[in-house]
Amino acid sequence: MTDLAFHALAAKVRAAQRPADLAFLICNETHALAPYRQAALVGFFGARRTRLVAHSGLADVESDSPYALWLASVADHLKARLDELPAAARVLALSPGMLPPALAASWADWLPDQVWVLPMTDPDGRARAALFLAREAPWPTEFDAKAPEFLLLQAAAMYGHAWWALTGRRRSIGTLLHEAWARKPLRWALALLPLALLVPVREYALLQAEVISTRSQVIASPRDGVIRRMTVPPNTPVVADQTIAELDDTTLDNRLAVARAALSTARLELHQASQRAIESQSAKAELSLAEGKLREREVEVGALQREVAQLQIKAPAAGVFVYSDPDDWAGRPVQTGERVGLLADPAVLGVQAWAPVSEAVNLAPGAPMTLFLRVAPLDPVSARLDHAGYQAVEAPNGVASYQLRGHLSEPSGVARIGLRGTARVSGEWTVLGYLLLRRPFAAAREWCGC
Repeated sequence: MTDLAFHALAAKVRAAQRPADLAFLICNETHALAPYRQAALVGFFGARRTRLVAHSGLADVESDSPYALWLASVADHLKARLDELPAAARVLALSPGMLPPALAASWADWLPDQVWVLPMTDPDGRARAALFLAREAPWPTEFDAKAPEFLLLQAAAMYGHAWWALTGRRRSIGTLLHEAWARKPLRWALALLPLALLVPVREYALLQAEVISTRSQVIASPRDGVIRRMTVPPNTPVVADQTIAELDDTTLDNRLAVARAALSTARLELHQASQRAIESQSAKAELSLAEGKLREREVEVGALQREVAQLQIKAPAAGVFVYSDPDDWAGRPVQTGERVGLLADPAVLGVQAWAPVSEAVNLAPGAPMTLFLRVAPLDPVSARLDHAGYQAVEAPNGVASYQLRGHLSEPSGVARIGLRGTARVSGEWTVLGYLLLRRPFAAAREWCGC
């Protein structure tokens, strides 16, 4: 009956396709050969990478639990001794006295008294994993070919070869190429590859793009001041001379009120000087001074009135006033000439794109562009390239890029100012091989300098 169990177990081992399946089978199905209380499989995956991969009765294991870490440390300590075991009896009867004091102190917390450690070795005899089998009953000290425990040694050898095949087997490049060449579809693909690389295609680049107006002008602050409020919402159609923003007028209003009061005083003084000049010849000199002071006050009031008129920013023409959130502008100080928004003509739309330096192709005016908007990816918008910048600038995503501008080839019902998407910009005709290998060639030349 035990032999039948061994053959059934061997069939399951051959059918395992993943290391996890094999590890689960080793820890749970080995019980059919010899009884034990618990089984743990610890894998050696290089320096400081020993870890618990499977345990009896568990579908998944936590490799960072205290028990798993302790067991991995024990396996690390025993690895050299496992490699030196004779091939005739590859088993180690483990006891606390074989461990350092720090590890032996925790033995009673995790394992019973009787523990066998079976190394799972590769064809070179190196231990690739260790199988811990623990129980209360003593393990045999002599190997009897008829004893159930003797089958554990044969099973460990079988486990080791299967574990090596699934986790550590290395095939040469020649073997891999030979296996690949034996497949007929791959032969046809390799035969047709040179012809496929000569297929004529057009260079292209996929770039971030935005719908803009090709007829727009910047709305700037006419003087230094603080924005009191934006009188129209963002992206609102406006007419010529319509007020679109207002600057704070508190300081100018106070100065204008003082200047007007001074103007009234100057007029009164001029009237009094005129009356005195009629009665006294010496008062005519005071009349000239009063007239000069009046003209000075009038000039001052006129200048302040012009400044007050500049507190209202007006649209120079009809269009759509494009700017950010009104709450971001309320109370913001601005300087003369600082941009407040953009007045765009919505009837004349275009495309603005940014080509990263590494993505730039040979672009010429008139190159076809196809814009795929994020809001309507199934409705591409056709456009034509007008010009590409020669100097790299910083794109909105912070990448050094060349700025491209184009116009829509035909009217679009989905495009509007501010929509973003991806633009496919086509360049010169070339072959597929150059398109695929252009970047590797460029990287190789940068690396080798030739």
